[in-house]
Amino acid sequence: MMNRRQFLVTAAAAQLYAASDLRADDSAVPQVPAFDPSKLRPSDFSDADLDMPYNLTHLPRIANSIVTDGPDKGFINISVWRGASQLHPYNARIMESILTLAWFYSTPRKWNQFYANKALRARLELALEYWCNLQSPDGKFSEYGPQQWNLAATAFSVKFISEALRLLKAGPPITPALHTRAVDCCRKALRASLYDPDLISHGKSFSNQYSNVFAGGAAFLALYPDATLTARLKEQVEASPKDLQSPCGYMYEHDGPDLGYTLNTHHENLRMAYHYWRGTHLGDVLTNEENVFGYWLSFNLLPEPGQNYWVANRSIETRQQHAIFAAVDTPLADRSTILRAFATPPELRAAQTRAAREKMQTEWPRVEPLNVGEFEALSPYRFLQRAHYDWHPTAEQIAEARKMLRPLNEESFVEQTEDSRQPIVFTYVRRHNYYAAFASAPKVITPQQRLGLTFMWTPLNGALLQSQTNGTDTAWGTVINGSLPVEAVGVDADYTKNNAVVAYPLPGGGQKQLIFAGDRIQVTVQRDGDILEHIPIFDTTAVFSDAEFSSRPAPVQITGPRPAACTDPEVPCAEAVGPVPDKTLMIVELRAKGKLEYEIRPTSG
Repeated sequence: MMNRRQFLVTAAAAQLYAASDLRADDSAVPQVPAFDPSKLRPSDFSDADLDMPYNLTHLPRIANSIVTDGPDKGFINISVWRGASQLHPYNARIMESILTLAWFYSTPRKWNQFYANKALRARLELALEYWCNLQSPDGKFSEYGPQQWNLAATAFSVKFISEALRLLKAGPPITPALHTRAVDCCRKALRASLYDPDLISHGKSFSNQYSNVFAGGAAFLALYPDATLTARLKEQVEASPKDLQSPCGYMYEHDGPDLGYTLNTHHENLRMAYHYWRGTHLGDVLTNEENVFGYWLSFNLLPEPGQNYWVANRSIETRQQHAIFAAVDTPLADRSTILRAFATPPELRAAQTRAAREKMQTEWPRVEPLNVGEFEALSPYRFLQRAHYDWHPTAEQIAEARKMLRPLNEESFVEQTEDSRQPIVFTYVRRHNYYAAFASAPKVITPQQRLGLTFMWTPLNGALLQSQTNGTDTAWGTVINGSLPVEAVGVDADYTKNNAVVAYPLPGGGQKQLIFAGDRIQVTVQRDGDILEHIPIFDTTAVFSDAEFSSRPAPVQITGPRPAACTDPEVPCAEAVGPVPDKTLMIVELRAKGKLEYEIRPTSG
């Protein structure tokens, strides 16, 4: 017997295939043919499309993975987006790869043999029908369980499906009734994101999720104007500097700072929205928000001298875990001058393009394998921004913008900010030969945060100290009982002498004090009994103390390419251990009884 849901899905699919000149039985769903590169050359691909041979080669496998029978008919049953653990029929996030299918079906290019392909159309229509059937009556989608409606599944759908609808509106046709239904479902999802109080409340704590509505809303309403939804979207955007952004400058992620989500997902959202709003009032709102964020970023992302990456003040992050970032590239830098400072230099962008083209020419037509199960084996983000406004600063503009970064250009200041939502205080100190960051709060915002002295940087040698997110002995602080530093729970600190002296009590009695002196940081720990201090540092010679002193490589993974000496990825590499490439993170342990004093003296220069 067939239940009601199965009957409705089957009936809808029957109409779909009738309109497509296909029979409604499974054998009528053809396979998308393999990509044939025999009539193409590497020179057929522009610099912007150098990744397309990979996408073209693997598209058929994705399209042909779509379920063609049973209750999950239309589900994209392959883990190329979101990871193997999230491949569930109820997870609407998997269906964001509809954009991948729509892009190839709708985009005419000399090398796109899948343009207007009937087999691809049939499978795209199955996926769209399935996505619509996942939606709740009031417009929401689920991610973590059947009918467990949430903001992320709903708002991300608006973004990715809106771009798919833009492609389909101008591209070859799909079944008209299905096209209309997909538009209506996207409109319902947008309305839910703009009006549902639970989704809005959640979005205030997870800004990257809610700003999807800015991207998708701007795109959808440009295609299908709606005065009521436009007015409501305007209200939400205008409220975002207060609702989504801390007065400290960072965007809220689980009510705290998180560079990973902000520099990736949130900035993808802003780029898409800016394409539609550039030169308008809402574009100005986004630009002003970026200016505030860029100022905060200047204290929390510092360049590594002679390298093409930036090192993060990472242990304050609330959700993801990133030690370094390659660059911050956003078209909003055409108006947000400070963000130009973090952009990829044009000579590096040109070198990356040359390397990609040389690789294609050398290996043509071979491409990298599709690593099914990986989180982003073939992400729909590859197709989201291809038609959107882009902008990159010149080398001169980058150099001029870097003059705005206070840690790089001033030799003495103390900057302190406090969030209004959580009682967390961030202190940034610049002295002649070092820069340091300190964070305090009665309790951490999320368990992975590590507070206290979180970061040190020097103009001469770059990152000196980096407390590690979720670290035990890799996080800075005083260990009293167990393996975690007391700073892993919270730091209820007092600040004196223009915030250059920090003091706080230790659990069970005792006191800790830091002095940000002119050329060093002085730390004093006093308590009855044994004292153990952990210092995660890249140069152990910078630590001076009369206490019992030992050091060892930090038990953390290498970030980026492994050095040539590290040939076995399963074996720890003692020659280059740490989260920052080409640097070894060491753990200094200091032991004493009753009182422990030490100094961190960076190399002058």
